Amino acid sequence: MVHAICLCALLGLSVAANPEYGMFWADFKQRYAKSFGNPEEEAMRFEIFKSNVDIINSWNAKNATFKLGVNEFAHLTPDEFAASMLQGLRPSHLWSGLPHLGTHVYSGSALASSVDWSSKGAVTGVKNQRQCGSCWAFSTTGALEGAWEIATGKLVSLSEQQFVDCDKKDHGCQGGLMDNAFGYAKGHAICTEDGYGYKGKRGRCEAASCKVGIPKGSVTGFKDVARDDGHALMEAVAQQPVSIAIEADKSVFQLYHSGVLTGKCGSALDHGVLAVGYGTEKGQDYWLVKNSWGSSWGMEGYVKILRGKPGAGECGLLSGPPSYPVVSASPGPSPPSPPTPPPSPPPSPGKTHYEKPPCQSDEVEAEVQGAGGELCAPSCDAQACPTDVPAGTRAKPKCILQDASSGKKYCALTCKRPAQCPSGAKCAQIGGPTGVCVYPTGTDVHADKVLDVVHASADLLTV
Repeated sequence: MVHAICLCALLGLSVAANPEYGMFWADFKQRYAKSFGNPEEEAMRFEIFKSNVDIINSWNAKNATFKLGVNEFAHLTPDEFAASMLQGLRPSHLWSGLPHLGTHVYSGSALASSVDWSSKGAVTGVKNQRQCGSCWAFSTTGALEGAWEIATGKLVSLSEQQFVDCDKKDHGCQGGLMDNAFGYAKGHAICTEDGYGYKGKRGRCEAASCKVGIPKGSVTGFKDVARDDGHALMEAVAQQPVSIAIEADKSVFQLYHSGVLTGKCGSALDHGVLAVGYGTEKGQDYWLVKNSWGSSWGMEGYVKILRGKPGAGECGLLSGPPSYPVVSASPGPSPPSPPTPPPSPPPSPGKTHYEKPPCQSDEVEAEVQGAGGELCAPSCDAQACPTDVPAGTRAKPKCILQDASSGKKYCALTCKRPAQCPSGAKCAQIGGPTGVCVYPTGTDVHADKVLDVVHASADLLTV
């Protein structure tokens, strides 16, 4: 990336003893065409800019694994930056009939030491979502563009505006979920970028008259990648670019310039981006991530994020869960509907589903991650959730649990207040307004399975 000479002190290893704020400010306004309504507003912005210049100089003096620099967001506070760029990630708790094709679990096969789809011709140029919470749409098109190029040999830039305008399961500039968008792509032809250009705001759907980039029927569904599993994500990224969610509201992300970002970005997911590769730089393993804030941010629009951190990973990128679309280069007729599965076996006399363990023959005894209790969970992989509930229960059966290792789905009673749960159960709130009814236990739980609530915080992105 080429920068004006006056910015070199900010982007290099040394720190200017007396930073020439006025020169930096004049260059910033000219470079990014910034103007302000009145002298008072400009004076306020100048003070914020000086504070960010100090942050940049102080950080770069540490000779850390990554560098900060002035970019078009350098006149904003971290809170202002988050409010303008990171409001597009919306959580969801249900699949809602989406074509979920299972979970990618690491196979144990040997993994390549490095992957870079941007150098293999499967990644389009860096785009700019502007001040619209549509990061989810850019992450979606990036994953679709990569999958389609790998399947057909044709790299086609796809329309984010189509998803913003036409995908009614998501919320345009107010946020969305990549998995929802993959579901939309399954049922519709996807327009090209030049046939349905980006406007940065939601409008009327105009997909009927656009130039088609991916024909209807070519997207057959999507797969999640096992949560908190770096090897599973490496294997998935080696196969194709993968949509991921990260936390991006810290100053180090706002002002990131180059190197391997590590240790300072949190794990509260608020932004959707695209993992296009991985590798090692100066002894630091990293994920190569394509952003949607234009090529003037970061490494010409890219960021390298530390790889190998356990749990949720650096910036929370392993916790989404990550996901990717499945495409077919030669779409055929829709497959026949699967046969109707047999009904669930009836409960034992005098018992219902969702009671305190021991459980029915068609249920598993399980814990819910972080809920502090146990429950009986019927399977919902091939059938609807049983509706027989304990007497007096007002909580609703929903297919909202998943075994992270197998990808199998299970039912639970969803609640908002303890009074809705069966007698003896509590309403455990797990990261959102919807809770799960579980039965407290005074000793360690030794259930058959530990299940996760299906959150969209991992799938839904904003920025």
